[in-house]
Amino acid sequence: MRLDLTPLNPEQHAAVIAGEGPLLVLAGAGTGKTRVITYRIAHLMMQGVPGDQILGITFTNRAAKEMRERLEKMYPDLDPAPHLSTFHSLGLAILREEHARIGFRKRFPIYDDGDSRALLSEILRDQGGAGIVATRLDDVRKSISRWKARFVTPLAAEKEAEELEDSDFLAARAYYHYEARLQGLNAVDFDDLIYRPVRLLKEDDEARATWNRRFQHVLVDEYQDTNTAQYHFARLLAGEKENICVVGDDDQSIYAFRGAEVEKILSFRRDFPLAKIVTLERNYRSVGTILDAANGVIANNPRRHAKRLRSERGAGEKIPFLSFEDEVAEASEVVSRIRGQKQLGVAYADQAILLRSAIQARPFEEKLRFFEIPYTIIGGRSFFDRREVRDALAYLRLLVHPEDDIAALRILNTPRRGWGEGSRGRLDDWCRKNDVSILAGLSRLDEVGGISAPAREGADGLLRALAGARLAVESDGPAAARQVLEGVGYDFAIRDMAGGDLSELEHRRRGIEMLFESLERYEERNGHGKVDQFISGLSLDRKNDDEDQDGDVLTLLTFHGAKGLEFKSVFLVGIEEDLIPHRRAIAEGGDAGLEEERRLFYVAITRAQDHLVLTRSARRRRFGKDTETVESRFAVEIPDELLDRKEVIEADATPLEKEDVGGFLSRIRDAIE
Repeated sequence: MRLDLTPLNPEQHAAVIAGEGPLLVLAGAGTGKTRVITYRIAHLMMQGVPGDQILGITFTNRAAKEMRERLEKMYPDLDPAPHLSTFHSLGLAILREEHARIGFRKRFPIYDDGDSRALLSEILRDQGGAGIVATRLDDVRKSISRWKARFVTPLAAEKEAEELEDSDFLAARAYYHYEARLQGLNAVDFDDLIYRPVRLLKEDDEARATWNRRFQHVLVDEYQDTNTAQYHFARLLAGEKENICVVGDDDQSIYAFRGAEVEKILSFRRDFPLAKIVTLERNYRSVGTILDAANGVIANNPRRHAKRLRSERGAGEKIPFLSFEDEVAEASEVVSRIRGQKQLGVAYADQAILLRSAIQARPFEEKLRFFEIPYTIIGGRSFFDRREVRDALAYLRLLVHPEDDIAALRILNTPRRGWGEGSRGRLDDWCRKNDVSILAGLSRLDEVGGISAPAREGADGLLRALAGARLAVESDGPAAARQVLEGVGYDFAIRDMAGGDLSELEHRRRGIEMLFESLERYEERNGHGKVDQFISGLSLDRKNDDEDQDGDVLTLLTFHGAKGLEFKSVFLVGIEEDLIPHRRAIAEGGDAGLEEERRLFYVAITRAQDHLVLTRSARRRRFGKDTETVESRFAVEIPDELLDRKEVIEADATPLEKEDVGGFLSRIRDAIE
C-alpha cells in the first residue's frame, strides 16, 4: 500500500516527510494541523516504524478520536495501532503499569476537584480551623495545582516559601500534608496523572529506559498549551533520540491561567538546536477579511514566531463593527441578525455569540428566550456535577476502592442513617489517628466511642450493602451498582432532594439510570470487571472534553471556550476596554497579560468562517451602575479599511418588548423553569 500525499500543500508535505530528529510545525489557525499529524504518523508507518512505537499526544479525547478515525481511513490495517491519547490518559496508563514503583496498589481512585477540595478542607481545618477553610481553600487548591504543573515537590514548595518570606507558606504546608494523605489513601488527583509519571521518569533510570524503548517517535498536538510538567513529560518520553514532532501556534496560546507557558513553543529551537521548523500559513477556514483582521491584531505582539495567515477561500466582505447605547440594545440587534441569518439558510448550530466574560450572557439569554431560539452555554453545569450522580459514583468507587475515604465520607449519611457532623468528625479523627480507612472504622465503632445507636445501625446496613454488592462487581458492574443503591435505600435520599416535586424526582432517578446505562455500554465494549477503569475514564472525559450538543442549537460561549471550534457566523460582543483586554488580566499579568489577551482576541476572530460581526455598548451596567465604556484597543489595531463601522444603533423592538420586556421575560422564565 502506498500513501497518497497529493492532498497536501507544499508546506504540509514538507512537515509530513521530514526525517528523524526534532521538528516544530507552526500551524496557524485553520491551516490543517490535524491533517499534518495524521499524515506524518501514516508516513512513518509506511517507512517501517511499527505503529505501537509511535506516540501521538493531544489535549482532548475528542482530538485523539478524530486523529484515530482519520488514520483508519488512510491506513485501514492499523495493526499494531499507534498509541493516541491525551497527556492525562497516557499518564494514567503509565501509573497503572508502574504502580509498584511509586508505592501504589494496582487499583487507585482519581480524585476530582470536589474530592480534592474535601480532602484539603480537612487538612486546613486541622491547621487553622474553619476560618482558614473558608478564606483560603480556593487559593491553596490553585497553589498546589500550580506547583504540580511546575514540577515543584512539597519540600521544594516549603523552601521556596521560606526563602521568599512568602505568605504562601500555609499553602506549602498544606501541600505536604495533602500529598501524604493522598499516598495514604492510595489515591491520585488529576494533576498527579502528569506530575507522578514525570517524577518517575526523571528519578528512575530503568523506568525511563523502558518507556524510551517503547516509543521511537513522539508527536505532540497543541504544543503551545503545554505547561512545565507536560513539557518535561514529552521530552522524557522522546529521550536521547529526540524524535519529537510538536505542532502548535504561539499566537493561540491562551491558557496561562491553567499553567500553559507560551515560552515552551517560542524556545523550541533553543531546546533543540538541530530542530527543523515548518510554517503553515495557508488557511482553509476563513475568508480573507477575517484573516486580515486577525493578522492586523496579532502583529502587535512582540514575542511571536513571524507568520501571516493567507485565505484559500477568497476576500470576503467588510466586517460590521456596531456600537450601541447599552447592552440591551446590543443584545436585541445581535439576536435580530441571528434570526436573519437563519432565514437566509444559516442554521443556529452554525452561529455563535462569543463573550469575554460569562457575565455578559444575561441580556442575550433574555432575547433568545423571548424569540424562542434554542441555545446552549458551553461550560454550563455538567451531568456529572449533579448531586445524585456524584453520590452514585461515590458508591461505585467504594465497591472497587474500599479505602476511598472521600467517597465514604460523602455517602456516610446519604441517605440519612443517623450520622451527624459530630459523629462524622469523631469517626474521621479516630481513623486518621489509627491509620485505617473510614469503612474499616465503621466495623470498629466500639473503639471509636461516642457513636449513637441509630448511627451504629446505619453503619451496619451500609457495610452489609457494600459487601453484598462487592461480590457481584467483577461479574456484572451495573447489577452491583443497582444492588448497592437499593440495599442502602438511596431512593429515600432522592425523595429528599426532590422535595415532593414528582417531575424532579423522576429527573433525578433518570440521572442515576443514565449513569448505569453508560456503565452497561462500557462493559459491553470492554468486558466485565472493569468498573475502576470506567470511573477513571469518566474523570478523564470530564476534564478533557465538553459535552456534545445535538440539534439546531445556537451556541453562547466565552472566548476561551471557543478554542478549537469554528462557525459560519460569529458575533464577538463587548469589544471594549476592561472586557477585552480584561482589566484583571492586565492588572495581574502586565505586558504578558496584555499579550495573552491579544492572542485571545485573535483566537476569537479566527473562529469565524464566512461572517464576523463585532459589537460594543457605549454604556454597560456594572455593580448596579451605568458606566461609560471605551472601545477596545484591539479593535483599533484592525486595519480600518476592513471594518464597516456603524455608531449607536438603536435596535428594533416589538411593541411587546417596548411595553413590558422585563415582566414578560419573568413570566416565560417561570413557565420554563
